[in-house]
Amino acid sequence: MNRITSSKPQIFLLHYAGGDRNSFRPLIEELQAYFQIETPELPGRGDRMSEPPLKDKKEAIADVLEQIKRTRQKDVPYLIYGHSMGAILGFELCHAMEKESDAPVHFVATGYPGPGIKDTPPIADLPKTEFFAEVKKLGGISDEVMQYEELLDFFEPLLRGDFGLLENKTNQTPDIKIQTPIYAVMGKSEKYALNIRNWAKYTEAACECQIVNGNHFFINQNFNYLSQVIKNLMNTATVK
Repeated sequence: MNRITSSKPQIFLLHYAGGDRNSFRPLIEELQAYFQIETPELPGRGDRMSEPPLKDKKEAIADVLEQIKRTRQKDVPYLIYGHSMGAILGFELCHAMEKESDAPVHFVATGYPGPGIKDTPPIADLPKTEFFAEVKKLGGISDEVMQYEELLDFFEPLLRGDFGLLENKTNQTPDIKIQTPIYAVMGKSEKYALNIRNWAKYTEAACECQIVNGNHFFINQNFNYLSQVIKNLMNTATVK
């Protein structure tokens, strides 16, 4: 099926653990008039529910990279945005796209302080009660979902798969820096929010960091702010 091309810049939205292509719906509604919105999705969820979840971060990066290349319209600029797991994957995806000589104009990372900061024991194989207690403590699931047992049952295998993917010790974040500018945002009550300037060590370009009110899911209350940030970054990049 042929894609309809557009002159609008592209934005690739990378979902968090347990998320899918619909995780950013309010943000998409704010941005769709200005961007071609691309929503790569990992197997085991959403439109790819029938596919087995990936268990290796390298496989996840390769999978999303293939989706980006397939939908990338090279005559327009683009930006990569990822939240939490999406930010972890997005950092290495920026590096991969730089090697393809098709770097994004900016990388927006939210809900993650950059490589080398988080030091938490693996949780993917914990019993259900302990697992969800740790997920909640890490800010990996919203309070709304925690209230409904049927939702926990639905999300449990997906969350276990995503956390297991990230906890796999054979594929930790490589010692790299990207050439792409970074804009990082975290919620004030996130455990590692005060470490957000760590991102500056991982780019050769500019790095701006902000802390806003909220927890790990501050994005749900701050989509207007995030959409304005993204529009401003793209406008600044394209007028240079």
